[in-house]
Amino acid sequence: KYIRKNKNSISIYFIFSIALLFLLSLGMWQLNKHYQKSERKNLINLKLKQEPKYISDFNINVKKLEIVKIKGEILEDKSLFFEPRTYKGKVGYHKLTPLKVEGQYILVNRGFTTQKKVETLKNNKIDTIEGIIINFPKPKFFELKNDIENNKWYSLIVEDISLNLNIKLEPFLIYEINN
Repeated sequence: KYIRKNKNSISIYFIFSIALLFLLSLGMWQLNKHYQKSERKNLINLKLKQEPKYISDFNINVKKLEIVKIKGEILEDKSLFFEPRTYKGKVGYHKLTPLKVEGQYILVNRGFTTQKKVETLKNNKIDTIEGIIINFPKPKFFELKNDIENNKWYSLIVEDISLNLNIKLEPFLIYEINN
């Protein structure tokens, strides 16, 4: 009897220890996630106070993020809408539009919209975009896969987008701030 109680108590202590370790790990992960978010917000606020760098090609090295100004041809007819996104309680999309800069292409996040609406332009418009440029983010583990056949976009996968648009995208993304 004594040996049996001892085995049960050892298994209970083992399960309790694993559960406690798991909860502590989740707590540390949450604290680290909050710290990284606040650091990124501080970095963005610091960069927004700086003068944007004018770039004319994508032979650049972007470490974290940079504020840039770039002039190019907006390919409005090739816009993609990433779903589902929310902003101030409204459900909608992020509109991503390719920008052609001297034979190179980059995606520009034009912002949040509640409708999948592509502006009709007679000619593709040459425009100067000011925004935050980052390296193309890697998809997260829990993100949905893109449904290319039905034109439903959930994840920023540069290969999928390039293949669908039939253009070679540069591995950068610009979040427009002057629109």
